[in-house]
Amino acid sequence: MPRAESGDVTTIPHRIARGSASAHRVKRAFDITACLALATVTLPIVIAIAAAIRLDSPGPVLYKARRVGRHGRHFRMLKFRTMVDGAELLLQDCAHLNVATGMVKIPDDPRVTRTGRWLRRFSLDELPQVYNVLAGHMSLVGPRPHDVDELPQSVFDQDRRLAMRPGLTGLWQVSARSNPSLDHRIHYDTKYVNGWSLAMDARILARTVPVIMRGTGGRVQIQNADRATGTGGGGLNFEANGGELTASPSQSAT
Repeated sequence: MPRAESGDVTTIPHRIARGSASAHRVKRAFDITACLALATVTLPIVIAIAAAIRLDSPGPVLYKARRVGRHGRHFRMLKFRTMVDGAELLLQDCAHLNVATGMVKIPDDPRVTRTGRWLRRFSLDELPQVYNVLAGHMSLVGPRPHDVDELPQSVFDQDRRLAMRPGLTGLWQVSARSNPSLDHRIHYDTKYVNGWSLAMDARILARTVPVIMRGTGGRVQIQNADRATGTGGGGLNFEANGGELTASPSQSAT
């Protein structure tokens, strides 16, 4: 399948996402309207959070993460910084604490700051992503974007999740976010893309509110999860089954 690459942008032809063109236009119009309102209403909260982060620990207020977006294009996803500055360099020291398969989920991560723990509890660290939505990188609802190094390039051509903009919230977040399994994440994100409708978006948004209010958004549930041996999907094999990716431990993984 042909692919054109330029800098941080990888353009991959994907099948058209489910739903009519008019439904997708309504979805985009709602994204813009809702995020403009959200950005206005939450501005005092954003200013207060920024001040708290600067007072709590040295470093930038925002963390810019490289993520894979629609059609495989790379973009910078904005988040409030919840970890100490330079946390990526300390990840190797914490690798033995990772309970996730194929991604990083560390309960009581020692790199997280005091303010960061509170932000994560109520998912407030995600607030800056309303600007990613306004810029067209993301949608309010959609599959969660992967880190650019989280999935191998070889599976992109068959990953139907890339037919839609990644979401600030999604089916995985409201159904199984606490489950530290990449397979669960891929399953729910693919289920969302295959069955997408405006009504589904409305239901997910309605379910997102109580999750945020309960403060359970960033909690990790450990259920005999295999501990990862590294980052970026290390020790895993990825297969595409009818457009749905599955992650399984490689023969060398222990």
